[in-house]
Formats: sequence, C-alpha cells, structure tokens
Amino acid sequence: MASSKEEWQKYQEALRRGDRAAAAEAFRRYQEVKRLEGGHGSRPILVNLSTKAKRYPNAVPLDNIPDELEKNPEFFDLMRRIVAGGK
Repeated sequence: MASSKEEWQKYQEALRRGDRAAAAEAFRRYQEVKRLEGGHGSRPILVNLSTKAKRYPNAVPLDNIPDELEKNPEFFDLMRRIVAGGK
C-alpha cells in the first residue's frame, strides 16, 4: 500500500493534469490511507473567505472535497491553484 505522502503526490499530479475525476479519486485514496495510518482527529473543514460570487459552498468538510472536485469546475480550479500551484 502507498503512503499518504505518495497518495498526496498522486492527487497533486491529477490536479496538474486537469483531470477532475482522477483528482477526486486520488483525494479519496489519500483520505483512506491517512485514516489507516492513524491520521484521525478533528473534522477539518476547508473554508473560503472570498466575497466573490462562486458556485460552491463557502465551507466544505474534507469528506466532501472529492464530490466537489468532480461536480464543480470552479472548486476544482481553486484546489488546483492552492495545492498544485496551477493557474
């Protein structure tokens, strides 16, 4: 089984390629490996404080990120800029 670091790198690569489905699946695998490694604890939420109108919620629980990646191109682009340093 891959480590969480390897799964995170696969997630970054999928974001760089612009493949929403692959990015969502890679994030799901990352979350599962992280849980198996004992990476549990609080239930973090990704929060966007921007005042611009957008087509995704301001607060997204980590468990819902893969779903948002798949269905929402605007959210995918945000994650791509944050995680993969894409434009």
